[in-house]
Amino acid sequence: MTYRYLGLCISGTEDICAQILARRLKDLCGLSLSGGSVDFTTAVPYSDLNLFCFNNIFRVLYTAPAAPTPEGLAGFLRSLPSAPVDWLACRDNPRGARTFRLVSSCCGQLVSVPKKAKASLEEKLRAESGLRPDRSLPDSEFWTMVRSDGQGWLLKRLSRHKAYDKLLSPGELHPELAYMLCWLSDPKPGDIICDPFCGHGAIPRERCRRFPYSEIFAFDTEERRLASARRKLPRRGNVHIKKQDALKLTEVLAPGTVDAFVTDPPWGLYQDVGMSLEEFYSRALAEMSACLKPGGRIVLLTAAKDALPAALKSAPGLSLAGRYDILVSGKKAGILLLKKGTLQKM
Repeated sequence: MTYRYLGLCISGTEDICAQILARRLKDLCGLSLSGGSVDFTTAVPYSDLNLFCFNNIFRVLYTAPAAPTPEGLAGFLRSLPSAPVDWLACRDNPRGARTFRLVSSCCGQLVSVPKKAKASLEEKLRAESGLRPDRSLPDSEFWTMVRSDGQGWLLKRLSRHKAYDKLLSPGELHPELAYMLCWLSDPKPGDIICDPFCGHGAIPRERCRRFPYSEIFAFDTEERRLASARRKLPRRGNVHIKKQDALKLTEVLAPGTVDAFVTDPPWGLYQDVGMSLEEFYSRALAEMSACLKPGGRIVLLTAAKDALPAALKSAPGLSLAGRYDILVSGKKAGILLLKKGTLQKM
């Protein structure tokens, strides 16, 4: 038996998600990337997928071309009761599930749809799934969606997580993004990892939860953020949380000992770094390069992408190995992968 999934991700990270899928799923097929989504098929059921790069994962029940407009969505919805939908998959429900609601989305925005068409599809889903409609507190969700690429989807939502505004501190990275940053560092069991701008600890926490490591160093200069990181990171002898200036890493880390730096440094938008961003990044990269092992990696998330070319000139042996332009909270940013001892032009 195979399962077709649609994973929604941060726009610009589709290639990273595809790399993760190719590494984890040996039978991966039907891979298709679109803006902020990855469509793929595998024999692995959702309970065994363990994919943490996606914001949400859906089971694909049906897909067909549809105009990316509210009218296109309404027409797509009306066609579904008689379409060749994978109705059998509708019956594959979590234990104890009794109710569902139907959610409609057009180009990433939740929208209302004609009541008659919605009621007709709800009745069909009730008959096929064995669940009853409940628009307030349902056990499961079906989605009708049209995307900007002109494709319509009928989906069954599989992933569930609590609202991040209740879980995360202001400005803290979402776990999916922290996961991808950690993955790009090419994790290995004996790795020594450092986040010199750890903030509330999102990146080291994801490394601790999802990836192997030997030691983790989480540094920051603000006690309030460090206190938050200490609450969220495990209390282990090989997890070191310390107040430390990222521009003075060689005071606490021996040269050539760190396998990877994974970090989200100041973007120059909300924090005054006391100097030009170019100088700040130059000094930070020089310190990281000095502590990095030959062949080691630096994974940076930043909106100050233009400051990097000049900063790299101040960091001997570092070169750009990958760049992913993304959106973070509506702001243009980039994930930059640097390697020590490799050559590639910006």
